[in-house]
Parts: sequence; C-alpha cells; structure tokens
Amino acid sequence: MDMEEIKKEVLPDGSLVREVILKQVKPCVASEGKIRVLMELNADIGDVIPIIANMYPPGAVNYVKKKNILTLTIYDRLISLYPSGKVSMNKTQDVDEAFDIIEEIMKKINDAYEAYKEGVRGRDLSRIGPMDVHRCLPGSNCGDCGESTCMAFAMKLLNGEQKLDSCLPLKEPWMQEKVHCLEEVLGEHLMETLGWSGY
Repeated sequence: MDMEEIKKEVLPDGSLVREVILKQVKPCVASEGKIRVLMELNADIGDVIPIIANMYPPGAVNYVKKKNILTLTIYDRLISLYPSGKVSMNKTQDVDEAFDIIEEIMKKINDAYEAYKEGVRGRDLSRIGPMDVHRCLPGSNCGDCGESTCMAFAMKLLNGEQKLDSCLPLKEPWMQEKVHCLEEVLGEHLMETLGWSGY
C-alpha cells in the first residue's frame, strides 16, 4: 500500500497538538480487511503521556514507564503513543476513520497538556489493583451497582465496565472517609475518568 503522506490540521486552536501526518498505511495482520496506520503529531508529547494514561480506565492502559510509551485498548483496537509524537493504530477501517480517532486522542492530549501546565502529574497505574479499590468501597455487597459483590465492582471499575457513581452508598454523607480513601488511591483525575461526579 504505497501512498504519499497526508498532512492534516485537525485542531487549529490546540494548545499542544494541532496537526497530524499520516505516514504509513499497511494491511492489519490482526484483522483481515482492515489497516494499520502510523501517524505523527506536530509536537513531542513525552511530558503528558503519564497524564493521558490516567484519562482512561486502568484496564485499557498499558504504560511502559521506562520507555514512556502508552498503549491504549480503545475503540476496539490498540493505539500506541510514543514520546516523539508518533502514534500507531491497528484494526482501522480506512484513512478517514484513522483521522476521526486521532482527533479524539489529540483532544485528550491537549487536555493533558493543560493539566500538565497546572502541575498535574500522572499516577502510576501499575500500583493500583482491585484490592486497593475494594478496601475503599463500602464493603456491604449491597448490589445497588448491579454487581453481586464490591470486589466484582472494583474489578469492572478498573476495566472501564462500571462507573464509580454506580456505587450509591459512596454518595451518602457518612461515606466521606471511603471517598477520601479512593481519592488517595486513584487521585482526582482518575476518579473523574472512572465516572465520579461527587456528592
């Protein structure tokens, strides 16, 4: 699939990333009939990659801290973000879909950059597991969230299959200590990512 590079201004007012170049299109080995693409953003994103990792449920995130490479399992595909601004994406229908998806990711990158300028830093997701979340939940196994146990809820929460707001007891005033526990474990940014809207 030889092709010429396609440069596109996606977010003209973006604070960090505004343009992307489609560098390469190849057949996707993971899914017949689809393509994999290599794209390059107009800026280095190394400083914001750890923050971007906190903008998705931990179960959808594979962050290699040593190399500062983030692979996301989103939009039913793997998308890898590299510090240099390179982005790879598999299981893509066509070039138009690749540009649609990169636009959404570029919005997140710019949001992460704004947070970075305000002093926000990403949390190490590899240290957050279901047990960490479970100890901060009410522990009543009430089933109000739709899960049979608080542990099942914690596991689905980290995979992005549940929202923190679904735990109704957490919204009660006497549960503030549990909410503070979650804030310590997850941080404010990740709590929002996982669907917490507060009391």
